[in-house]
Amino acid sequence: MILLIDSGSTKTHFVLLSDEGTFEEHTTVGFNPYYYHKDDFYNLLRNELYLKLKGIRINRIYYYGAGCSSETNCALVDQTLSLFFPSAQIEVEHDLFGAAIALFGKRRGIACILGTGSNSCLWDGERIIENVPSLGYMLGDEGSGTYLGKLILAAVLSNEADIEISKAFYREYKLSFSTSLERIYQEPYPNRFFSGLSEFAKKHIGNDWCRYQVKQNFTDFVDKQVSKYSGYQTSPVSFIGSVAFHFHDILTEVLDKNNITLGKVMQNPMEGLIEYHLSN
Repeated sequence: MILLIDSGSTKTHFVLLSDEGTFEEHTTVGFNPYYYHKDDFYNLLRNELYLKLKGIRINRIYYYGAGCSSETNCALVDQTLSLFFPSAQIEVEHDLFGAAIALFGKRRGIACILGTGSNSCLWDGERIIENVPSLGYMLGDEGSGTYLGKLILAAVLSNEADIEISKAFYREYKLSFSTSLERIYQEPYPNRFFSGLSEFAKKHIGNDWCRYQVKQNFTDFVDKQVSKYSGYQTSPVSFIGSVAFHFHDILTEVLDKNNITLGKVMQNPMEGLIEYHLSN
């Protein structure tokens, strides 16, 4: 059996594969070693996965995870998985590597992740050959749900947002100015709160001001990420993530304006990962 794991900051998707295809799958909360503690991952595996797979022999594990861009973080994930699956061969890669495989397989292109966070790379069909650094939600993450949430929230709290959007925000989230700041600066995982506002944007996308924020989100991503790659206007640019998927029409508009060829848009990479690993 092969266990595929796609882990983002918000959601982790586990799929168990047999030679015939998908055998079993589960979805849990996300994990990012930059933001969460090692114990969080241990508890996630113990409580959400191990008991469900107990008794099933796992031969190989392919883990594609947000935050797995350093040897330290990859080792943390590897060591924790080994505690539960000691006989399995384990490969830990960054989620961007998994996204590139899912989107392009063995073909060349620019692979992008626009979900809770954002990232991108130029993929040559086997490896990442260029990567504009992703600075995380505090310094970057343009194009992501987190960045979009920050654009909206900053404008709402500064009284610069459309009045109807501001009213809707305070009403729907049952927050005031002060409790909004408490939610950001005093409670854990503010990135999840910011990212959750992408659902708010989706709900109110008929509002011109709200639509403009989504467009600005994608424009900033093109400026800070996509436009930095060699031949970005001659290579297909494909996307994985809920933000790219749900605002596909606005993303297309921004790419067209910048003479960029849109390839695929996928909500999550698992379908592409399953196809790749079953055929390789």
